[in-house]
Amino acid sequence: EIQALEQAIKVLSSEDVQAAAATHLTLAATKSKVQAKSFVQAFRGSSEDPQGPRASVRKFLEQESVRLHSKTLNLLAQRISADPFGKVKKLIEDLISRLLEEGKADADHEGFCDKELGVSKITRTKLSETIDKLSAEIAEGQATITMLTQDVASLTKEIAELDAAVKEATEMRTAEKAQNDATIKDATGATKALEAAMSILKEFYRKASTATALFQIEQVPSTEWGESSGVEMGSEEWKAMANPNYKGKVDLGHTENMQTFGATYQGQQDEAGGVIAMLEVILSDFASLKADTESSEALSSKAHSEFLAESSKDKAVKQRKVDLSNNDKAAAAAKLQEDTADLKFTQDKLLAAERYYDTLKPQCIDNGMTFDERTKARADEIQSLKEALQILQGEAIA
Repeated sequence: EIQALEQAIKVLSSEDVQAAAATHLTLAATKSKVQAKSFVQAFRGSSEDPQGPRASVRKFLEQESVRLHSKTLNLLAQRISADPFGKVKKLIEDLISRLLEEGKADADHEGFCDKELGVSKITRTKLSETIDKLSAEIAEGQATITMLTQDVASLTKEIAELDAAVKEATEMRTAEKAQNDATIKDATGATKALEAAMSILKEFYRKASTATALFQIEQVPSTEWGESSGVEMGSEEWKAMANPNYKGKVDLGHTENMQTFGATYQGQQDEAGGVIAMLEVILSDFASLKADTESSEALSSKAHSEFLAESSKDKAVKQRKVDLSNNDKAAAAAKLQEDTADLKFTQDKLLAAERYYDTLKPQCIDNGMTFDERTKARADEIQSLKEALQILQGEAIA
């Protein structure tokens, strides 16, 4: 369109057109008003001639307006028949100026759209990537917090179980120690009692075996153990027999190895050996019981001490892990809160960017024609105007 208008102006500015205009305009200035009026009427009458150049121009512009779908050319065609030659030229010049301004404005707008659409795309892409990254970090943070929570719960349970085991072991150790102490005490008491009994028996049979008499008294065999002729068991004589230290009324002057009157009683030496041997076995059993119990007590005490030490160490390690896990959990929770806030902020920014992009689409994308298509259509309009001016050139020269 601009090109057509420029060519029209060039034709109208040629020497032939300028000379013809100067000649006819000078003649018109020297004629009377009536002649001037007649000239104008004649000029208008020739322009309205259906077969004249102006009619050809109008027809050409109408055809071009249909081909190019140009409202501008259509309006110009409607005004061709009514406007004089000078006004048509001015109209073409105005159209050229307007089309040039439209072209410049369209180019500026296209540059604006290219820039803003590019920046919008980059912005929305970066924001989307940031949202994806923050979403992944939030999911990871939530998983970390869940894992740490489970770890803390598991460790806390293990510590509680360890404390319960220590308490139970301590109670068992206390009861075991009390039982061992009682056993050792009983064994010690029994040992002392057995030793005292054995000492008494051994001393008695030793002294009884050395007892003597000045004359023998015939002893009548007795059917009961411990009975002898002439001496009643349990009597004063019985108690004083072979006992120089007896404090009773009988035989007060008797001493060890001192001869006595009547028969001597040396005790049941044969049976005594068996009794003492049995007592020695029992004494050995109590001694073994005491030694075994003391050894078992020492081992149990050592094992319990080691268990307490190991449990204390294990508890300290677990408690340290609980503390570290709680610290990590607190840090993860803080980061999760920060990431969540950043995600919300970024989502709001993306929403604003999407809304701005929606405002760009009608003026930069959804306008029916691309920039190249609009530029070509504008060039076609200019070319049509140039051809129209070429048609008008004949009328100007005539």
